[in-house]
Amino acid sequence: MCLIAIAVHASPRYPIVIAANRDEFYDRPTRPLHIWDDDPNIAGGRDLRAGGTWLAVTRAGRFAAVTNIRGNDGPPSARSRGALVGDFVRSNVPPLKYAESICTDDYAGFHLLAGDRESVAHVSTDTPARPLDDSIFAVSNAAAAIDWPKIILAREAMSHALEGDNVDDDLLRFLTTPRGGPIEEEVFVTLPDRGYGTRSSTVVVMTNGGIVIKEISHPAGERSVVISRDAIWIDAN
Repeated sequence: MCLIAIAVHASPRYPIVIAANRDEFYDRPTRPLHIWDDDPNIAGGRDLRAGGTWLAVTRAGRFAAVTNIRGNDGPPSARSRGALVGDFVRSNVPPLKYAESICTDDYAGFHLLAGDRESVAHVSTDTPARPLDDSIFAVSNAAAAIDWPKIILAREAMSHALEGDNVDDDLLRFLTTPRGGPIEEEVFVTLPDRGYGTRSSTVVVMTNGGIVIKEISHPAGERSVVISRDAIWIDAN
């Protein structure tokens, strides 16, 4: 996933809101948003090559999401970054403790967000684990010290969406609107000559009563997962 914006307790209505695009090669086998066969308390997509995922959410509100960092290929035997997401949502380890436990030298470049309704931690291959403040935060494929234009756009889009009444639809519109700029500016990536682009656009909205996940998988269409206190189910359009 190549762009993640998150609002942590930045709205009285929504404890957590996530907007994320996953950019990947078109021929990489992928299963879009679904309730996991091996754990029906988890919803998310799945990378069918390495077995990991780019974003996953549990019924209890634990979640994690990962991006890569461009130009950092890691060691020859680098572990799958997607496993960091799955390992967290399957565990009961507090977010910051989990982030601190990761040996970043074992992986190619990444940003990881791991959290729950109460707190969110960020760790990357070039910054130590830390808790996020109650605010809006965004990362992409740049190193932590570099604020790409689309990272700024993502923070602004999240702020505007939180002020309206259709936060999920507003964020999906932002994630799926091409801008025609270079990769550092382009939110929705389409590079057909390279066989590469945005494969999925996902919005997670947590309320006090439940969680709604909406994903547009390109080109498969939109799917929604609704998580209440008592159940988790999927709606495919």
